[in-house]
Amino acid sequence: MTDTLHTTPDRPLSGRPDARRHGLRRVARSIAYDALLVPVGVRTMADAVLGEARSAVRRWRRLGRLLDQEEPAAGESPVGVGRVFGYGLLSSVLGLMSWFLLMLAVTAVVRGPFYGFVEDGPFGPGTWGGPTKAGAWAVHAAVSLPAIVVFLLALRGIAWLQAALVQGLDGTTTRRWVLPATIALTAGGLLFFWSWLQQL
Repeated sequence: MTDTLHTTPDRPLSGRPDARRHGLRRVARSIAYDALLVPVGVRTMADAVLGEARSAVRRWRRLGRLLDQEEPAAGESPVGVGRVFGYGLLSSVLGLMSWFLLMLAVTAVVRGPFYGFVEDGPFGPGTWGGPTKAGAWAVHAAVSLPAIVVFLLALRGIAWLQAALVQGLDGTTTRRWVLPATIALTAGGLLFFWSWLQQL
């Protein structure tokens, strides 16, 4: 007796490769979104100063397409200038944090999985995994891989949080914790960045 595997034409045998590609695409789009937060945030503050709040809202809508957000129906309800400026300021700081995290992620890749290509030694007893190059390479890669994952998840989280924040400018109801969480993350990021600068 033979078992038959029933499949439907529109459903693959395994969704894992598609899910993996979709996940990578979402992370890449989140990074692109984060990378644009600084220029769009600065432009938003300028729009607020010039009284062009609705232009800022439309700009955030266009940027939200990177995250596959559904565009709300275009509304012309008045938007507070102070609110638009504040969201632009928060977004700019989150963008700077994203740039910093992206720099750390790139450094972790270069000094982790590609450690042996960028470091020729000598590998003394104080080197992680030393004194051999293979040992140092393996340890640096093993330490950096979880860090890379954390950095990418953080970048995705920043994009998601900021997108949820600016949806409120369209009149979309956002959860009450979004604004306090954004302020707390922004303040924490500034403190972390400041403490990192003190180590240089």
